[in-house]
Amino acid sequence: MQLLTIAILFIICICSVAFCITLRRKAGRQFLIALATIFVLNILILSGCTRQAETPSSETSEMLTESTATTNPPSASPVQEPSITTTSTAAPSEANGTSEFIDSYIDLAISLIDADRRELSNVTFDYEPKLLYDGLSREEKAMYDEILSNVQDLKPFSYTAEQHGYDVMNMAMAISDAVINDHPELENYFMIREVVEGNMTTALESLYFMPWDAEQHPADLVELRKELLLFEEVCTRIIERMPDDYSTYDKYRYLAAVISYITTYDYDGIGGWQVGTAYGSIVSGYSICQGYSRGFMYLCQKANLWCETVDGVGGGNYAHMWNIVKLDSGTYFLDITWSDDMGLPGSPEWNNYFMLTQDEILIDHEITDGKVATGTAIN
Repeated sequence: MQLLTIAILFIICICSVAFCITLRRKAGRQFLIALATIFVLNILILSGCTRQAETPSSETSEMLTESTATTNPPSASPVQEPSITTTSTAAPSEANGTSEFIDSYIDLAISLIDADRRELSNVTFDYEPKLLYDGLSREEKAMYDEILSNVQDLKPFSYTAEQHGYDVMNMAMAISDAVINDHPELENYFMIREVVEGNMTTALESLYFMPWDAEQHPADLVELRKELLLFEEVCTRIIERMPDDYSTYDKYRYLAAVISYITTYDYDGIGGWQVGTAYGSIVSGYSICQGYSRGFMYLCQKANLWCETVDGVGGGNYAHMWNIVKLDSGTYFLDITWSDDMGLPGSPEWNNYFMLTQDEILIDHEITDGKVATGTAIN
């Protein structure tokens, strides 16, 4: 920059000398105009270079730093990935401790629904939890309450063969499964781990891990609490931004579209444990059918919309999971996993697996848990 400035000053000096000489020799008017133009242009260039060389203020430096720091959205399929710019290169859980990254996906879902409102079913049916807890004995309920309280508070606990016996350990394993079934958000970070000595299981102990940790290492509980708070913030944000005047049909469509925009099917198996959880489909961006279904059900639970998961078989005799929801015309199946694989939300391909009747789902799905869709065709 300094060499350029010196060169421009040198040119200006030459032009000045030439200008004086031509005046004395009474040069033609056109030549004088050309010299004057060169003189002015060089002054302007010099002025611009001087301004560029100025040191930016600390405030400007901060603005530049913030504007160049970007983070990509959670991994989704290339055709679905919206462009997101934030003020941090950190993961969503570290981005100012907020759930701001979710707003881009929410905006896409709202734009989709607003462009094509479906005034189908203005009657909303409340979420009806079917708890395994209700079918337990008094002794089992006592253990259930104890385990649930420990897991929610992130307290370590264990059951040993020496102290409790194998009957209690077997019951603890079954009760832990019931707790997770009734509170699907807990499977994001908790499991019962067997302690094996030789060829014998000698104890069962709690394991708390970061939701994104495929290897399930014991988590730093402070960091884990932050991550769980992020998950709840994201879910709450999705529900809070759902317009109140949407029909029940469009509320389901909104929640399904948000999940479809966020996540993509984990064909390569890189997501680890999280792909089968609500965390996988709502925060991480990688999921399988169980994650899609349990994530959707969890959002419906928070939105107080009737929803259940459905167990079955699909796609070449593979175990599969999807959802069933309720409108005033009956119950309907929706398979967000297959919708997401077929196309973008709102496309005819995506709609092929949204709000299906019993006959429609049975074309390429088999239901193994006895769920029945009672509604008539609406798509």
